Amino acid sequence: MIPKTKKLIIYGESAYAQMLAQYFQTDSEYEVVAFCVDEAYKTEDEIKGIPVVALENIEIHYASDEHSIFAAIGYKSVRTHKRLFEKIAKLSFPIASYVSSQAMVDESCHIGVNCLVLAGCIIEPETLIEDNCFVNSGVIVCHHAVIKAHTILASGSLIGGHSTVGESSLIGFHATVAELLELGEETLLAAGSVLLNNTEKHTMYAGTPAKAVREHSDTGIKMLPKALQNKG
Repeated sequence: MIPKTKKLIIYGESAYAQMLAQYFQTDSEYEVVAFCVDEAYKTEDEIKGIPVVALENIEIHYASDEHSIFAAIGYKSVRTHKRLFEKIAKLSFPIASYVSSQAMVDESCHIGVNCLVLAGCIIEPETLIEDNCFVNSGVIVCHHAVIKAHTILASGSLIGGHSTVGESSLIGFHATVAELLELGEETLLAAGSVLLNNTEKHTMYAGTPAKAVREHSDTGIKMLPKALQNKG
């Protein structure tokens, strides 16, 4: 196990947040010492022996020069993913990222804060991954690609070289973005689709080759149906 040299607070208490806490605990230099949630949503005092503290009181209980924070918020909507990251960014804590020891990340890449790069990912040279991007297991991001902030790359997806994925986008399971493309803000690419052309913002694309199927400028990208959202 990697020696624990830093202390971490996880923002979130869902099953998803608990899973990410486990990654930090077993495969990083961080020891998870607390979960935090907005006081209005706090339902328990501890999770597996780790205290749960109201976000509004977090700076009272934990010193920002001794603790970092990570927003483990996902799988409801990309706009919520962005908004809650912006909430912790206003605090005084340094913001952590997690890169799996089982991912291949070239040393020339830049990865921002509050990012995930999970096991089996390959991040090729000169790639830029901006803040609050979640790169799930088995993703390949080819050389010189740019992944804009608050974007989710689902497991098994592939981003071609020199392509730019716009802010707050979602690339679905095993979807492919060809090289040299420009994806607009809040692009949603359906699972298994193959994108061969640039995209317009706030638009969903699906199929092989992928075509525009609807727009979502009012609602943003919803990552799970309402019936499943409470499960994490």
